[in-house]
Amino acid sequence: MLVTPLSDALGAEVTGVDLTVLDDALFEKIHAAFLEYQLLCFRDQDLAPDIHVSFSKRFGAIESRPDRPFTYPGIPEVSVLSNRTEAGEPVGVINAGDFWHSDLSFGQIPCRTTFLHALEVAEEGGDTEWANMYTAYDTLPEATRARIDGLKAIHVFDRRRNPRALVDAQFEKEADKVYGIPIPDATHPVVRTHPETGRKALYVSPRFVVGIKGMDDTEAQKLLDELFAHQIRPEFRYRHKWRQGDLLMWDNPCLIHIGRGNIKPLGIRHMHRTMVLGEQPY
Repeated sequence: MLVTPLSDALGAEVTGVDLTVLDDALFEKIHAAFLEYQLLCFRDQDLAPDIHVSFSKRFGAIESRPDRPFTYPGIPEVSVLSNRTEAGEPVGVINAGDFWHSDLSFGQIPCRTTFLHALEVAEEGGDTEWANMYTAYDTLPEATRARIDGLKAIHVFDRRRNPRALVDAQFEKEADKVYGIPIPDATHPVVRTHPETGRKALYVSPRFVVGIKGMDDTEAQKLLDELFAHQIRPEFRYRHKWRQGDLLMWDNPCLIHIGRGNIKPLGIRHMHRTMVLGEQPY
C-alpha cells in the first residue's frame, strides 16, 4: 500500500491495494490515511456492487431509502449516477452534486463517508472538486470565528426553498415527487467538531443551508454569503479528473464538494455511489 498526496489542500492516492481482499490490518492503515487526508482515491478497482457495499459497511451503516430514484437493481444501498440513456430515458442521476455541499447535511444524521466508484468516465468533463473545511475554518478572521461560535444553520432538502440552488432540470416535471418527500429541516452547528479527529470545521454549504436559527434573515444571508465565498478559496480545493476504476471516499464532516459537469458529447460518465451515515453534528 502506497499513499501519495494528491494536492496541498487535501486528498491522497492509494495504490497497491485490492479492495476485494481486505483484512483488518489493511483496513486500519486505510482508516488512518483517511483521517489524515480526508479523501482517498483507490486506483484500478474492479468492484461488483455487493463488494462496494461490503467495503462501505466497514465504515458504518449505509443510508438507503425506498423512494430514492435510480438505485442499482436489487441493491438499494447503491445509487447510480450516469448520463447514459436507454430508449430515451436516463438510467441514473445526471447532474448529481451540481452545487457545493456536504452529503445529506439536510438530515438529522448526515452522511459521514461517501464512496463513489467510476465504471465509465468521459474523455472530457465530469470532474469533481472538493474543498477542505478544516482549513476554511482555521483561516477565518478571529472576529468571524467568534461571531459564528454557537450559531446553528438551517439545512433543507427541497431545492425549491433555496434560491441558491436551482431545481435540477432532470426532475422539473416530477419536482413534487422528488423534492416533496417528507424530510424535516435539520439544524446543525455552523462550526462542527469532527467525531474522530476532534478538529473544528466549517459546516455550511450553499446547496442545503438557507438560514441561521434565531438570526434576522437579512443579516443571516449576508453572513452566509461571506462564509460561502470564503470556503471555496482556490487554496482549499482539489479537483479530480476521474479514471476508470477509481474508487474515491471522502469525509463529509470536513469537506464539501461539487460535480463540475460539462461532459463533452458523446462522453459517458457512469458511477456507483454509497453513503455511510455518521453522527448528529456537534
